[in-house]
This record gives sequence, C-alpha cells and structure tokens, in this order.
Amino acid sequence: MNKNNIFFQHGDRVLIINDNIFNTTLVKRKSIDLIVTSPPYNVDINYNSHNDKISYEQYIKFSKKWMSRCYSWLKDDGKFCLNIPLDKNKGGQQSVGADLTKIATEDVGFKYYTTIVWNEGNISRRTAWGSWKSASAPYVISPVELIVVFYKKNWEKTSGTQESDIEKGEYLEWINGFWTFNGEKKKKIGHPAPFPVMLPQRCMKLFSFKGDTVLDLFLGSGTTLVASYQNDRNGIGIEVDPYYCQIALNRLKKETDIDSGIVKKFDMPLDRKTRLKKYFITQSDLILQHFKDYPAELMTYNDIREWIKDEVTKGSFEPIKAPEKIMRSLVKNKQIRRLQSGQFVYR
Repeated sequence: MNKNNIFFQHGDRVLIINDNIFNTTLVKRKSIDLIVTSPPYNVDINYNSHNDKISYEQYIKFSKKWMSRCYSWLKDDGKFCLNIPLDKNKGGQQSVGADLTKIATEDVGFKYYTTIVWNEGNISRRTAWGSWKSASAPYVISPVELIVVFYKKNWEKTSGTQESDIEKGEYLEWINGFWTFNGEKKKKIGHPAPFPVMLPQRCMKLFSFKGDTVLDLFLGSGTTLVASYQNDRNGIGIEVDPYYCQIALNRLKKETDIDSGIVKKFDMPLDRKTRLKKYFITQSDLILQHFKDYPAELMTYNDIREWIKDEVTKGSFEPIKAPEKIMRSLVKNKQIRRLQSGQFVYR
C-alpha cells in the first residue's frame, strides 16, 4: 500500500487518492458498495493529465480495463452507476452507450439492471447540422446522457446498515428513469467536464444505505465526494492529476462542514525538493490550468487579475503575486502564446 498517494484523508469519511486507477493499491477488493463515475468521453476534452483523443479501439480497451478494476472493488451486492453519452459524432459516429454496456456485461461480468436517461437542461446549442434542410446527410444528435445501472452478483442489497434516507417524494420521482436537471458549469467549478451534485446524490439515495462506501474512480472536481459527505456516506475518489485533487479538496471545504485541518500525514521517503515538486501546486500551475480549461479564449493581464480575484474570494487559493511575470514565463516556456494584440491564448 503506497500511502504517499493519499492526497487527503478525513477519517473513514473522505479519501482522495492521487494515483493512476490501474496502479493504485489503496482500494481493497470487495470493499465498495456503490460506484458512481463518469469516465472520459474521448471527445478531445482538454484534460490536464489524460489524452482524450485516442482511437475508438483504444478507448474500448481502456474502458474494459478500468471496468475490470471496478468489478474487483465492488462487493457482491454492490452496484455501479455509469454516466456516459448515448452516442457521439466527434471523430466519427459511435454508439458509446451501447458499446460500453456490452463491454460491462459480456466482457467484464456485470449484470445489467436499467438505464436512466438524463435530460441535461442547459446543454449547449448545436453548431453542426449536416445537410441543412436536406435528406442527403442530416445530423441527428440526442441531447441527453445515460446513467447505466449495473450490479455485480446480487441485486438485493443485504450488506450495510440497511438504513435508507430517501423520502417518499424523491423515490416516486426518481424511479421514473427520465431525469431532468441542469448540468454543471465548467467555469464555476474549474474543471472541463463536471457533473452536478444532484446526479451522484440521486444514485446514492436510490442504490445505497447510509454509512456505505461510494467510489468515484474519475474524481475530477470532486462532485461525488461532496454528495457522499452531504448524504452520510463514506467517499473515495481516485484522480491522477494533483491539480484536480486540489479542486476537489477546495470544493469539499467550501460545500461541506468538513474540518479541512484533519489530514492524515505520512512519512514520505523523498527528498524535500522531489516532494515539493510532486505534491504541491504552484501559482504557475494554477494560471496555466486556467488557460488549458479555456483553450480558445483570448485573455489579457486584466482578465487573469480579475479571475484570480474571483477565485481568492471563493477561497479556491491564496492571492497570486505578480501574475504578469508568471504569464511572461509561460510564454517563454511556450506553454501559452502572446498575440500581437497583447492578448494571451493557450498554445
């Protein structure tokens, strides 16, 4: 067990693991009651530490590999809620929902239970129409996502506290498998692909008991951990990128009553220079990540100053001194570009 990869721990309630999902040894076999996760969609989203533009064949192999880890982590009566697109057309038409469902059941061994359709109310406007007003080659795009529900061996849950916390009105509304609520705003959260707290919250109250352990192996901005803490579940999140681990921790501090001072510290057999490089996020990292999150947006010195001011007000991080100097250094290192207009843009 490599305790160096524990980014944050709050007793049994919260564990953030900064590690690769295929390498981590911090999640025990048959220890998880519920998995709620949304993997990369392979639509060229600009993540910090993941290539979201691989061939579809590679994507299928990647999906089978991480789903196999999920299967080993779940208890025999554990459940798996998978948030994925119905299909995608970026890089060619692909039936993502059907393909990943087939992998989970036929290749990995999960049993299929149901599919919930999430009608994301604030989905972005379409910009691709295909053959406009012509039958030759129109684009048909369904503006919904799926939450596919699987289980490992037994659908009936016999382990855990047996203490449910779902209200009558919630139950009657949520067992209708067509959910309508808005998605999360990227700029508000600081992550390129967040989902709203309501999604994991509904899954937890429908498919787990209070005190159960919930895992999100693509933690991202930490939404699942916020929901698990708010709903009296124990939450584990795995995230390969330390910047997103920090975003998740910041959200926990802001959106829950968690005592951020209770961090389990471990002896790290690394020299100070290596440890700082591996575990601490610099001010330069923060500014560069902001450019990465909005790769097509032109920004000025003043834009960055205003963004820093807003984030400091939210409590996301401490004030950044001399951001102009940092931006000039990023230009020098060819991490961002300065245009003739004086504006800056990500590479």
